[in-house]
Amino acid sequence: MSTGSTGSFQPNLTHQTRSQFYYSSAIKRFTALNRDDHQSQAKLIFTILVIFAHIESSMGNIRGFYCHVQGLANLFLDLHTSIEKTPLKALLTAWMQVRFGVWWARSYFSSLEVHLGLPPVPLPRILERSFSSIEERRISALSILCESHRLNFKEVLKIWTYQTDHETFHQGGHRSDQDCDTIAQLAEQARKSDQWLLHLPATEHPLGQMTLPQDYELNTPVVFRSHDAALNFAYYVVGRIMQSDCFLRRLQIYDLSDLENGCSEEEPWVRLLLRIAKGSNIQTSITRNNYTVGFSGLLLAAILRCHSLALSIEIQDWLETLKDLQPTEEGAFPVYQAFGVAKAINQQRMMGRQIFGVTQPVDDGGGKPKFTAYNSQSINTLLFHGRCQVSGRLFTDCVWIDL
Repeated sequence: MSTGSTGSFQPNLTHQTRSQFYYSSAIKRFTALNRDDHQSQAKLIFTILVIFAHIESSMGNIRGFYCHVQGLANLFLDLHTSIEKTPLKALLTAWMQVRFGVWWARSYFSSLEVHLGLPPVPLPRILERSFSSIEERRISALSILCESHRLNFKEVLKIWTYQTDHETFHQGGHRSDQDCDTIAQLAEQARKSDQWLLHLPATEHPLGQMTLPQDYELNTPVVFRSHDAALNFAYYVVGRIMQSDCFLRRLQIYDLSDLENGCSEEEPWVRLLLRIAKGSNIQTSITRNNYTVGFSGLLLAAILRCHSLALSIEIQDWLETLKDLQPTEEGAFPVYQAFGVAKAINQQRMMGRQIFGVTQPVDDGGGKPKFTAYNSQSINTLLFHGRCQVSGRLFTDCVWIDL
């Protein structure tokens, strides 16, 4: 990857060497623990594993992260009776936040096969109806967001695994009962979104009078009392985008005709998401969203469900403003990468080609850990899955990304 788009910023060699030495020493000491230590010091081990998971997340080490996730999952079986007590429940909440963040980063950008096979992230039972703190409300919103996104994109991208010729697929394709059940599953996620909003304190609602999402045509920024409240509400909004079944119903009957004009349920929510991003302090987003899903990742998901070119261009402009500040990433997501892909999507739309999915031609496992540079996932080409508005044909094209 050229340094023109990412800059020459990279880890300080001395700091990097010392950090790796301390971390490897801690890992070595940790792996030397025996079964008796696991039983007598389970709470301490749980705490250490959460810290390890955050470190691997910040380094973009997907394999290392899931190694700790497996360890946490095994240990959790021994802690389920005492986990509800503070501070263990708070640690579990912190673990789930970073886990959802890594899941989201792994889904962008992976191969079509990986995308279709991404498993759900199960929410521990003791957190399923926990709304007592803003952190617990965040985990609930992230859980709904990730599962709604998984169901939506899996169902949409399936059509390109069967046939890229729209006319042939229209005549000969069929859906299984399992595929058709996706809408019912999304309806369940929508019910959870209703419950989440019902438990949201007035102090975490947008400031000022607002009817959701009817006043989406307004272009004024939406402001919250805190950054965390704004980001949590953004998760709720993107969940709503993914839960819209208009587009999915058209896919299930193979009717993509007049899709751009006849299926606009998502547009109000996409506009609202952009307004929330505009109302948030962009510098705060860069510094505070390290271990969770950030606005750049949310906007990239939303642009793939946005049928308005004008609104898509506004999203691209916001991402460009973020990129011009020259951060390495926002929400553990490379800013230059999000902007480059959004720009390429809009270029396709200007040519009359609607884009519904983006995947890698060959999966890279989530990129390399950020040991030597922050552009750990070097991407030059992507597969764009879409439909030509003139011919109505579905296509999958390999597109060069100008980063």
